[in-house]
Amino acid sequence: MLSMLNAHFAAAEAYGALDARIVDPTRAEALVFARVTRRMEAMATDRSTSFAARVAVLHDNRRLWLAAAAAVADGANDLSDETRAALLSLASFVERQTSRLLRGEGDIAILCEINRRVAGGLSHGAR
Repeated sequence: MLSMLNAHFAAAEAYGALDARIVDPTRAEALVFARVTRRMEAMATDRSTSFAARVAVLHDNRRLWLAAAAAVADGANDLSDETRAALLSLASFVERQTSRLLRGEGDIAILCEINRRVAGGLSHGAR
């Protein structure tokens, strides 16, 4: 789905190296989404998490979505226009929601749910 991410995979560096030789690119993307989501969920349940740690997790999720948006917007991406538009819209929503969370507003659960669904879609579509 977002296999263009594999070419750059800049966001993956923040979440640990994935060996593309042994992991399908689409599966690797799903793993990155899942890893970031687990970190956000852990943060949401641990009220003792420092503000700096919260910012770091949200920043990593923001970076992941910026990388996804860039890959989706790339003219070489073979996704349908409808799918590309939907993913770009999600990336925009994630950006707005992240800003709200950094101001102490909103609920991180919506970002976790979006990421889980994207990871699930990527896992389902993996070869």
